[in-house]
Amino acid sequence: MKILTLIASRRSPGNSEILAKQASAGARQAGATVEIQNIAVSNIAACEGCLACVFRGKCGEEDQMGILVEKLLKADGLIVVAPIYLLSPASIIKKIMDRALMMSLYADELADKRRGALTITIAGKSDWNPIGIEMMNQFALSYGFPVYDFLEAYAPGPGEILLQEETMQTVNTLGEGLVSYLQGKAESRKPLPNQCPFCYSRSVRLLGGNKIQCPFCLVEGTLDQDYQINVPKEALEHAFWTPAHRKRHLEDWIKATRGRYMQNRATIKEKLEKYN
Repeated sequence: MKILTLIASRRSPGNSEILAKQASAGARQAGATVEIQNIAVSNIAACEGCLACVFRGKCGEEDQMGILVEKLLKADGLIVVAPIYLLSPASIIKKIMDRALMMSLYADELADKRRGALTITIAGKSDWNPIGIEMMNQFALSYGFPVYDFLEAYAPGPGEILLQEETMQTVNTLGEGLVSYLQGKAESRKPLPNQCPFCYSRSVRLLGGNKIQCPFCLVEGTLDQDYQINVPKEALEHAFWTPAHRKRHLEDWIKATRGRYMQNRATIKEKLEKYN
């Protein structure tokens, strides 16, 4: 069993690296092979939206993203840890998530494999971390890893998390638990009331009337008169990050819109001249 651990912090040693290695130690104790990579110092470019990954089968960027994707495809489990900066995870998380369209090419392969992720955020204080786990879980889902569990940790100073023995033990246990989940011996975390049952988001988008939508996985539900969120089980099948939906998104939208664009390309090019 292979687990890939990703650190999204340039600080070494820092709280993110410590938590990543602690969770990895738990996974190793449970029998998994773990590889640790610091994505914050990797050569990974921003997505240009060129769609070469879709139409040519390979990204046009000459960076380390192709190597990372190979590791992500081979991994059974994912552990990803990031610090919270300005109310959300470090920017490398979003940069790599933007490159995840290419994973739609592997939708069938991902659907046939049991995979899971443990996501961890580390912030200075709780009210500075409103959507950290939401974005981290979205990151895991974007690369084909259903979320097994997550943890929000808080320690402002470098290495200060080491003073929290209970947190350190919990992280170690979560690493072990991820292996058990991948082996089919444990279940994923149960969502709390008013938490998205697919991605564990605590945020909602109001669609009008009593209709709501999770802004991180697009699952839809309703809001009752007591402000309680209700999401029918069948709605989970339409979450954006399911392999089936990603395949439909690729075939019925991304590829389908190319023909329309090519028909209008000459007109667009002509209109672009005044902006050059």
